[in-house]
This record gives sequence, structure tokens and C-alpha cells, in this order.
Amino acid sequence: MSQSKSVEPASVHSRILVPQRYHRQPVISRLVSRYGLTVNIKAALLTSDSDSDGWFDLELSGNPQKLTNSLSYLQGLGVNLLELAIANHIQFNQHSLPFPSLASKLSSKESAFLTNQWQEQFQQWISLGQTNRLRLQLCVLKSYYKEPVISELVSRYGLTVNITSATLQPDTEDDGWFDLDLWGRSKQLYSSLSYLEKLGLPIWLDLSSVYSDVYDGLRLR
Repeated sequence: MSQSKSVEPASVHSRILVPQRYHRQPVISRLVSRYGLTVNIKAALLTSDSDSDGWFDLELSGNPQKLTNSLSYLQGLGVNLLELAIANHIQFNQHSLPFPSLASKLSSKESAFLTNQWQEQFQQWISLGQTNRLRLQLCVLKSYYKEPVISELVSRYGLTVNITSATLQPDTEDDGWFDLDLWGRSKQLYSSLSYLEKLGLPIWLDLSSVYSDVYDGLRLR
């Protein structure tokens, strides 16, 4: 009886340029949920409410065929693959488009609607009837530079994660700042926040849109 051979996972390093029209689409999240990949973000520059393209350096690992399919998916969206390295060997590199320098890193927002006391605010979020979408700001500390933290939110908790703003300097093990939209059931969202807290990562829930929706509803009555 013949036995099927196990497929060894492969690893690809890619620098991608995400067009502005996809800034509100969970492109990177789909690489995890649709193709079963592990995605670690090694560098990022994405500004919300901007016409500029988003830049990401990604480390993708998983089934070789699914890796190939995922790259085809990105190209089909019009995502520009600026650089591709397999097993640390550069396959191609568009030297004319280097990663842009970061003038300043995203810092924690000063807002009455941002909090790192997330448990209490989460209950408020539930009481206001919000059950499937949560906005937050996440600081991925430099000690987790090599860990696929955001990818784990998708693969471990079944969330859809959209990155709406991001700052992480390339080629340096530095803190990364990310504004995220999380989509999922309230239990999944709570578990994912507990996971981030256990890692010791600073998180700030952004409930501004929730309060805005409630205020608008009251005003219309």
C-alpha cells in the first residue's frame, strides 16, 4: 500500500504594495483564512484616509502550492509584488521602488474613546448592541518581531482582521503600531483580546464609532 508523502512547508519573503482601493479590505487576513498560511509582518507603512498605497514586508509560510496560489491571488487583485525571496534567495527585486522611509511612528492616540482597560469597555461595547465588529490599536512589541501575532488572531480565533493603519520600520526589530478592525462573534473577540493581554501587548479599544452611532440614533428620535 502506497503512502502519501507529507509536503514540507515552504517560506517566502515578499514586499508588496497594496493599492489604496483595497485599504478597507482584509487582504492579508485572507492569506491566512483562505490559504492556511502563517503571515508575519516584518515591515509596514499604511496611513488611514490616504490616497497612498500601503507597503508591507511579509514572511509567508505554508503549503508550497497554497503559497503559489496566494501570490496569484494578490496579483489578481492588482497588488504589486515588488520583491520576492524563496529560501532567502531573491527571485526578483524592483530596485526602483525601495521601502519608503518612515517620518514618524504611529503613537498611542490621545482620545477619550481609547482605553487599555479593555475588559470594562468591552462590556460597554456589548451593552450598546455591538456584537461583531471591534476597532482597536495594537502595539506589537519588538520582542514579538518574529512572531505572527496578527496572523494568530485569524487562525486561532477565526476573526477577520483588517489593518487600517500601520507603522513598522523595515530591517529593524522595533515596536510595530497597528490600527485594526476585528470582525467576529463577541466570544471570539473577547478571547482574542485576552490572548493579546497574556502576551503583554498594549491594546487600546476605540469605541468612538460606537458612541457616534448611538448618539446619531438618539438625535434622530
